Amino acid sequence: MPKVETHLHLEGSIQPATLLEIARRNQVEIPARDVAGVEQLFKYQSFHEFLTVFMALARVLVRGEDFEQIAYELGHHLADQQVRYAEVMISPRQHSYRGIDLNEVVQGAAAGFAKAQRERGIGVNLAFDYGRQFGTEEAWPLLECAIGNQHNTLVAWSIGGDERHFPPEPFAELFAAAKQAGLHVMAHAGEVVGPASVWGAVDVLGAERIGHGVRSVDDPALLTHLRERGVVLDVCPTSNLRTGAVASLAAHPFRRLFNAGLTLTVNTDDPVFFATTLNDEYRLLAGSFGFTAEELTTLALNAAHASFLPDEQRAMLSGQMQSDIAALRAELDL
Repeated sequence: MPKVETHLHLEGSIQPATLLEIARRNQVEIPARDVAGVEQLFKYQSFHEFLTVFMALARVLVRGEDFEQIAYELGHHLADQQVRYAEVMISPRQHSYRGIDLNEVVQGAAAGFAKAQRERGIGVNLAFDYGRQFGTEEAWPLLECAIGNQHNTLVAWSIGGDERHFPPEPFAELFAAAKQAGLHVMAHAGEVVGPASVWGAVDVLGAERIGHGVRSVDDPALLTHLRERGVVLDVCPTSNLRTGAVASLAAHPFRRLFNAGLTLTVNTDDPVFFATTLNDEYRLLAGSFGFTAEELTTLALNAAHASFLPDEQRAMLSGQMQSDIAALRAELDL
């Protein structure tokens, strides 16, 4: 089934063999010597452990060619999943503090995805996802870099990172500046803390999409607010389970959020880190939550409609997907 992915981190998509190759090329020590060792690092039990591993492994990326390589490989992986379009986040602070030129990072990633597009037809745009734990002062030059790279397919600004200790409200001025400059805005919220984080991201930051947002289910007034405002929740079921955002798959509120009338998309977040694919996530929804072919179609089209493509391109993508899904369902009698 043709799909769109709207919540995906580039650094969390590096294949273990590629990670080892780049680490050796750049002479960066990591706590693993082979693919099995890298996979062992991914066996974390909490969001804090996940962040620690994420930041440690991002250190292997040093040159523009590194980002070009991982973007190219990710583009092919997405095409293998029948993904027609994706919006991929880069974590700029993980690289800028090491003295790496972020313009080179963006140019490399854009070049890798462009090459994959020429070969496979997959469309990709980029976003900067800033770690809120690093404060607002360091964010300003990174936002300026994002604004200056809109011609390099960078379309959005986001915050992620430590939601528990760093609420969204201090970033209001940054988000206003991003929107003023023509960037779309989104925020990780309601992943590991409660509804207040989502309220702040929506009402104070003006986020168009919320990354995760699963704790919204705890506040009926918030559910109504999100539905009325048309705010999209980019939900990542396997990620939520692996980071401890939900206690078990049975406890995941995806079905409740969907039945409440919210606009949801389904995503992988960090597919290599969580040993998942977008096909796996759709299978999970069908097998564990009883989603029908019609409901899965709705989720796929939600992602197309929620994308940050220009209006005409978004309409073309949505229309083509709707036509292709209808043909596929007719062929399979679904």
